[in-house]
Amino acid sequence: TNFHSLSVKNSAVTPSLYHTSREATSSHASYTVTSEPRDEANNLRPRTLVIQSPDDIIINNDIISVKFDRSTGVIQSIQNIDEGGVILEIEQRYGFYTAFSNENSREPEKEDSFNVKGDGMCLPGYINAEGDEMPWLLGSANKWQNAGAYIFRPTTPKESLHTLSPKVPGSVLVFQSNLVTEVHAEFGELGQAPWIKQISRIFHGKNYVEVEYAVGPVPIDDCVGKEVIARYSSSIKNGGKFFSDSNGRQFVGRTLGNHSVFGKDVSLDIEPVASNFYPVNTAMFIEDDEHSFSVLVDRSQAGSSLSEGSLELIIQRRLLHDDSRGVGEPLNETDIGITPCPPFGDATRLGSGVIVKGIHLLKVGKARSGARIAREHMDQVFSRPHMFVASSSKQDQIRLRQLAEIGLKSPLPQNVMIISFVGLEEDDSFLVRLGHQFDDDESVDFSFPVEIDLQDLFPNKSIHSISEKTLSGNQDLSSWEQRRLSWDKTFRERRRKGVVNKASSVVVLEPLEIRTFEIIVK
Repeated sequence: TNFHSLSVKNSAVTPSLYHTSREATSSHASYTVTSEPRDEANNLRPRTLVIQSPDDIIINNDIISVKFDRSTGVIQSIQNIDEGGVILEIEQRYGFYTAFSNENSREPEKEDSFNVKGDGMCLPGYINAEGDEMPWLLGSANKWQNAGAYIFRPTTPKESLHTLSPKVPGSVLVFQSNLVTEVHAEFGELGQAPWIKQISRIFHGKNYVEVEYAVGPVPIDDCVGKEVIARYSSSIKNGGKFFSDSNGRQFVGRTLGNHSVFGKDVSLDIEPVASNFYPVNTAMFIEDDEHSFSVLVDRSQAGSSLSEGSLELIIQRRLLHDDSRGVGEPLNETDIGITPCPPFGDATRLGSGVIVKGIHLLKVGKARSGARIAREHMDQVFSRPHMFVASSSKQDQIRLRQLAEIGLKSPLPQNVMIISFVGLEEDDSFLVRLGHQFDDDESVDFSFPVEIDLQDLFPNKSIHSISEKTLSGNQDLSSWEQRRLSWDKTFRERRRKGVVNKASSVVVLEPLEIRTFEIIVK
């Protein structure tokens, strides 16, 4: 294991530390970080550039080239040089949908046998409808169903996005070093202070744009809740079709206005905006015969493609009414907290709205390659390295001790990820999960079965035994397969190859397969 000592130079802005590491997937690295006086002659010091050029800002790292608006710092296009120089024009916007609320919902005009409503005495707009889904499906909830923790519902069914204007500063702020270039931008309503800040980063040797956003406090002076959106519009002709992942694994095709989702008897005209949002756990993309565009997320969000060539994601919510689905309070998080609920208090929120930060990775590729370009970094975004921090005085001498049993004998194939590597109660016993990162037909290079030698995971030990487990790891796979229900199979089942050679500890992973092993070493 390599140990590194880094220094952060004092700066007029909040310092950010960037470091490129070549550590192996299951390895670790230790660093000491110290503060030193500014050294103007040190070329590693971040350089602040104030752009006053009449031309647009173009940042190039020899893999991608990104164009920014010179007056706002907003992304205008991304070119992937490694993908044949494909260029995609992008219009980047932030905005919000206003949240539906019905202050008069305590006395609805019409009762029905499927809807037993309470007296609404708990919170504004509250109706005792927890567990009662029939009114929503039948349409009677149109009169009373508020937006809330469980319900995304714009004020009007076909509400357009309320876009926020990018701030036009005297000059665009750009930070540049030999590892990364940052372009800063801010967004807000005209005549008001901006409440969304964005940093776009282009890293040396990387084929994506990292967009870090800070949202908040979301203004509620108008007494209206807001669903905050990041929207990326392009020239891609996706015909209303987009793809989102299912728990970070298989991509599922989505179609705008697909009536089969909720059943043929339920019209999506009731909520044409809300009904077209789907879970996005790690990535979503659109593609056509010329371009592909993927957005990777660092947390689960809701996403859609409501207009041709666009992708939009909900990045923050601040709502002022309860949706009567069990939470019992509005989704209005503040930085101090809340007073006690009735009868001990009035459940008043204290402080300002919270500020949330998140990251989107933007990737552009060739025709029909959306899944492939997303797969390359999905697991890296989802499973970021764990960081542990401690402090000491500058005079203390910190002894960095090397940990045992960490590392790989040789690198894993590029389409394989270690999902779990857990020491069990018994000495020298480990639970290991390996996952294939690509599905069928997603990549000409990586959508194929791949062999892994489990011995490579234990460079300082030899394997004594290997037992394949079910995905949860609580029973032997062979025992479970003998007891499982035998279905009348009319579909093609992948052939499980198991351990190719038990003496050599080599196993095979099929595309998008996860396999779990209990391994005893000696």
